[in-house]
Amino acid sequence: MILTVIIFVLAYIFIATEKFPRHWVALIGGGLLIVFGILSPKEAFGYINWETLGLLAGMFTLVSILEEAGFFKWLAMRALKKFDYHPVSLFVILIVFAAIMSMFMDSITVMLFLSALTLQLGRLLKLDPVPLVIAEVCAANTGGSATLVGDPPNVILGTTLGFNFTDFATHTGPISLIASLLLLGMFYLTNRKALKNAHDLLNEETINEIEELHKEPMHAHMTRIGLTFFAFAVFLLIFHTPLSRALGFHINAAMAALIPAALALIFMQNNDRKKTLLKVDGESILFFAGLFVLIGGLEKMQLFEQLAISLSNWAADDHGAMVMALHWVPGLASGIVDNVPLALGMSYVLKDLAQMPGAPALALMVWSLALGVNLGGNLTPIGASANVVAYSFMEKNHGSIGWKRWLTVAVPPTLAIMIFASFSVLFKGQIGWF
Repeated sequence: MILTVIIFVLAYIFIATEKFPRHWVALIGGGLLIVFGILSPKEAFGYINWETLGLLAGMFTLVSILEEAGFFKWLAMRALKKFDYHPVSLFVILIVFAAIMSMFMDSITVMLFLSALTLQLGRLLKLDPVPLVIAEVCAANTGGSATLVGDPPNVILGTTLGFNFTDFATHTGPISLIASLLLLGMFYLTNRKALKNAHDLLNEETINEIEELHKEPMHAHMTRIGLTFFAFAVFLLIFHTPLSRALGFHINAAMAALIPAALALIFMQNNDRKKTLLKVDGESILFFAGLFVLIGGLEKMQLFEQLAISLSNWAADDHGAMVMALHWVPGLASGIVDNVPLALGMSYVLKDLAQMPGAPALALMVWSLALGVNLGGNLTPIGASANVVAYSFMEKNHGSIGWKRWLTVAVPPTLAIMIFASFSVLFKGQIGWF
């Protein structure tokens, strides 16, 4: 276990310094676990979530098609004109959109689309897009905590412990909604000066200059293909479970993204197909693969289970302390390790805790844990899948962000909404509504 933790911590430090390509650091770290016999090659491949990688590959391809077609430039111009070039209106709408859409579809898909759109809007308005993208990520993770299908940890906890869509919408939904509004207010307050400066720079001459620079037409054929199959992918991602039952074979999230992406490429011309594939972010896919292996090493050493059992022993006689421990310890830990395996490990612990005499109600523990790991995932660029996707896209297409800046922007509002969520769960426990 000690060697596994050392390898993980060193890899984490190298990733955070950003002096080395993070996909190579993650892959080398995962490789060292195999070299030292901590994981066999078969185990390492088993810990990789191929469904997530397939989802990423498919959605990256579809977004690349739309980007190559000039769709995001066109959409940015339409949004600017719709809201009369007002930065504050766009700021509010994009954050609200991120939170609402992530309630019903994977936040990875939401942030792939929004990162590209926000970058275009930032360039047009001469506004730094980085704070807005970080705000959108936080809103996506927060909004996603409202429903069973919004964030991957909710899917794991719901399916493992027997809670359905209505349960999450009823109990985490209102807390998530208010937390999203708190985020919006805090991010507006910290960015109001930059938004005002961007608005002050706008005049008729500047607006005409923006419109002249972006009169380049969209590639009509590629846009039709991209939008058609992107919509098809979103449809499959939302309804793949009932479709699987109706059709008699399993359609997972990877198939929901890869099938539309493959069909889209088939309908494209050779030259356009090559340009699109060259823009697909393969480095992020490799980074995820390495990260899954690194976290798999911690999971094999049962680090998550041991941590959770220690917490349960510490707070066994105090319901409030137990509920808070399940919110804060996994929540803060999810900023360091991906919240998906963390939620998986904790789900087994909750099963055992529910059988213990005098333990808090299982439902109350689930709501506390779900909100903790989902909101805590905002803390760092690798706390949740949506973070990695948005961070990688911005670094590739905009420039270096750096962990220091992410932490500066994301940590204060994240801690604030985690405090709000923890008190909300305690209140639910007091009134018996859980």
